Amino acid sequence: MKIKEEFISASVNPRSHCLVACKSAPLVVYASSLQIAVQTIPNNDSEVGVIRSTSERRHQKPIAVLKRLKSAANVDEFVSGDVGSRVVLWKLNGEKVEYVADLSGCSGSVGSVCGVVESNRKVVAASWVQYPNNGFEAWWTTSSGELVHSRKIDLDQKAFALCLDAISLQNTVLLAVGTSKRFVELYGESDDKKTFKRLVSVAGHTDWIHSIAFNDDPFHLLVASAGQDTYVRLWSIEPESGPHHEAPKIPAAEEDVLDELTSSANLFQFNNSSYRCSSHAVMQGHDDWVHSTVWSENGRVLLTASSDKTCIIWREIDNLWRDDVRLGIVGGQAAGFFSAVFLNSHKNHSDSDSEDVVVSSSYFGGLHAWKSSDEQRTFWTSLPMTGGHVGEVRDVDWHESSFLMSVGQDQTTRVFAKSEKQQVYLEMARPQVHGHDMQCLSFVNPSVFVSGAEEKVFRAFRAPKSFVKSLETLTGVPSSKSFGSSRIAEFGACVPALGLSNKPMIEGETVDGEHWEEDAFRAAPTVLETAPTEDTLQQNTLWPEDHKLYGHGYEVYAVTANPRGTVLATACKSSHVEHSVVMLWKTEDWSKQAEIVGHQLTVTQIAWNPSGTVLLTVSRDRTAKLYKEKTGNLDGFAYECVWTSGKQHTRIIWGCDWLDDQRFVTAARDQKVIVWHSEGTPKAQIKLDEPVTAVAASGDVIAAGLQTGELVVLRVNGENLEIVEKVGTNPIPIDAAILRLRFSKCGKKLAVATSDAKLRVFEISE
Repeated sequence: MKIKEEFISASVNPRSHCLVACKSAPLVVYASSLQIAVQTIPNNDSEVGVIRSTSERRHQKPIAVLKRLKSAANVDEFVSGDVGSRVVLWKLNGEKVEYVADLSGCSGSVGSVCGVVESNRKVVAASWVQYPNNGFEAWWTTSSGELVHSRKIDLDQKAFALCLDAISLQNTVLLAVGTSKRFVELYGESDDKKTFKRLVSVAGHTDWIHSIAFNDDPFHLLVASAGQDTYVRLWSIEPESGPHHEAPKIPAAEEDVLDELTSSANLFQFNNSSYRCSSHAVMQGHDDWVHSTVWSENGRVLLTASSDKTCIIWREIDNLWRDDVRLGIVGGQAAGFFSAVFLNSHKNHSDSDSEDVVVSSSYFGGLHAWKSSDEQRTFWTSLPMTGGHVGEVRDVDWHESSFLMSVGQDQTTRVFAKSEKQQVYLEMARPQVHGHDMQCLSFVNPSVFVSGAEEKVFRAFRAPKSFVKSLETLTGVPSSKSFGSSRIAEFGACVPALGLSNKPMIEGETVDGEHWEEDAFRAAPTVLETAPTEDTLQQNTLWPEDHKLYGHGYEVYAVTANPRGTVLATACKSSHVEHSVVMLWKTEDWSKQAEIVGHQLTVTQIAWNPSGTVLLTVSRDRTAKLYKEKTGNLDGFAYECVWTSGKQHTRIIWGCDWLDDQRFVTAARDQKVIVWHSEGTPKAQIKLDEPVTAVAASGDVIAAGLQTGELVVLRVNGENLEIVEKVGTNPIPIDAAILRLRFSKCGKKLAVATSDAKLRVFEISE
């Protein structure tokens, strides 16, 4: 049996400094929950960036910061730190990030990292915060990553090191630190190369500093700092001419009130030379916090990213630093950028010495990219990139013929389909951008799906004409094949101000606001000719809401439709019998027809057998139940319980599915996967190494998802369950549960939704 990973969707962690550009290839590398993802840059706006790989999980908690180690060589090595205290070294090998080493010593949550690579060593630093202490740790390693020694450097108890950057000058490392006390501090490596000592502290910002960066030009060394005061400051570090000077001592009485640079107080000794740190420029252009500062490779152009929804490219023109280019987004769902990087898109980097691509990550974890085609870098075109859910991907379902849909904790519903031109999966639409965390979904017929969020209501949505036409254009699958005779909704949809319900829009309809700013936030559905960008997805690809289904007393949890699409079964969270019911709805008019009473606690999953004659439910009460319609009517609602499991499962049953009309499978936290006859007798079972959190079946093939994120593929062989393949084994124990598994209708593709924000598609063949 061959199992091939066909698609990965992965968002960027919504934090500053989680996105890095590669030097050796036109790739971006970014932190996505517990892993590091590698994505290509599209050649033009008719293609989409593709996620090539994700690293193994070496972090037990979400990665908070990722930086590239500075090196004169054309290699890419990285350091990452998480919200625990783990710091990890990585290297890029082809299109995959590989683990190098762990660095221990941080006493709390890692806030910033940096490092440099020299010919025979690496020097890495990471700042950490844990009440009541804070500081940063420095490590000296061999070129292969083996630890030589480390040193903890304490900061003033009232200050946090919010950002770090390093540079190697004549084989001695200089460290820049931005603090919560609004100071830029420089630390120099000691003569014995075993610690760092503070050299100088300069003031200029009026609020916390979030980003700091050397331009890496030793002949004109600049440091860019930016933060919450919206200003970008440039500091010049120059050798002091003449004999060595000692930095004069500041009287204690003046030390606390010193709030500006003076010509005498900013001299310092470094590597047996005198240097002066002075204010070089103050740039104002952003209207909100500045999260990221990145220099171009030649150190002459600066890129900043801000919460004001813009990225600015700054250049020195006629001895003045100016905001030369502004890139950004306008729309109701936009909430600014956390980071931005320069990139050279040329395959062979020697072909060009100028970066022509900007990639940024947004508040919602999406990737935005722009490419310039002219030599002056004046005109920029938006490029589509692959993103993903931010937070748990909680449910996924396959359309009958042409696409895949998922819902997640990030309050969105997303559609993925395979493009005809590029033959890769791309995000086609975001039918629902909601106000509650999403929980479950199910297709009712080719044009209608029902989703449930952490509210007491299920919502039904119908595909609009703009989506139907876009799907046909991008996938090459005729709409008659995808949707048949199913009714299609109006052209598109929009969400009214202060509303949660998607309202239909007819073609060409616009809703004029009182001011032009309001018009920018209006949905403008269109037929897509190329892969959509992140801002288009957020606002212009909504589906109209068809109906709301009221009836449950608590947050809804599970939903499925029968094979004919005429009956919908739903369930909600519950701790009492009266709320642990399965409600049955008539999809023709969305009327509630019946309640099936049986379970004691929350029903976790519901599944009809392929012919639609038997309904299977599993629950937190550790039982599975089978129900049959009394009259045998496939569209009927008079279901009665015909079987309840015994004590075969001893913990919560998380998942169930049908192999065929005669056999079904259940999976539970007790690590067991059990195959049953439809009469309710166990046929085969296996106990796996970890709790089983999801299961799906196709013929004799069963996929089981574990609490650790590992996928185990099983095969039924007579009275036995045999392990065929294990995918995603972790080197360290982690909690990244697979929450849902679904085989496509043809049974050859498996969708995997995990709690660490990944959606994957595997192709399974004999």
